[in-house]
Amino acid sequence: MARTNTVRIGYARVSGRSQDHQLQLDALDAADCREVIVETASTRGDRPKLRTTLAMLKPGDTLVIYKPDRVARSMKELLVLLEDQLHAREVNLHILTGICAGLHKPNGQTMADKMLFMVAAMAAEMERELIRERTLDGLAAAEAQGRKGGRPPAVDPDTLAVAIDRRKRGESVTAIAKHLKIGRSTLYRALEPHLTEAPTA
Repeated sequence: MARTNTVRIGYARVSGRSQDHQLQLDALDAADCREVIVETASTRGDRPKLRTTLAMLKPGDTLVIYKPDRVARSMKELLVLLEDQLHAREVNLHILTGICAGLHKPNGQTMADKMLFMVAAMAAEMERELIRERTLDGLAAAEAQGRKGGRPPAVDPDTLAVAIDRRKRGESVTAIAKHLKIGRSTLYRALEPHLTEAPTA
C-alpha cells in the first residue's frame, strides 16, 4: 500500500566555492524538497547535519542530493550509507545529477530501482569476505616466516644461533641456558633439530 504524507528532504554539503554552493541549492530548490539542510565542508570530515538529516527521514521518505560525493567521500562510504541508513529504513534516494541520477527505491519494482541497493549489499558482503581473507593470508605469511598466532616462541632465531654456536664449542646445555636465561628443557627442545649429538648436562 502506498504511503501518504511522505516528504523529500534535501541535503547540500558546500565548500568555500560560491559556485559549488549555488549549483546545489538551485538544483535542490527546484526538486520539490520540503526542507534543504546545508552543511559546510569540514577538514575533519565530520558531517553532523547529515546525521541530523538522516534521523528526520521515515519509511517512504526521500533523501535528495545534488550528486553522490555530497554525502560520501568514496564509493564504499556511499554504499554503506545506502545499505545501512537508507535501504534498512526503506528511505529512497534521489540523485539530481551525474551517472547515477534518478530516484532509487530500495523496494522498487524495476531492476534500475533496486540496482544501487543490490550493489550495496554485495559490496558489504565482499568487504567482509576480503577482511576474512586478509586475516587468513596474514596468518599464513607469519607461519611461513616461522611465526604463529598466539604466544611468541621462547627462543628467538638470534638467541638460538648463539646457543647452537656455544653448544658446538662444547659448552653444556645447562650452562648455555643459564647464560641466556632460558629454561633448560626449553633450550633442549630448541636445539634438538639442529644438533645430532646427544645432549649432555
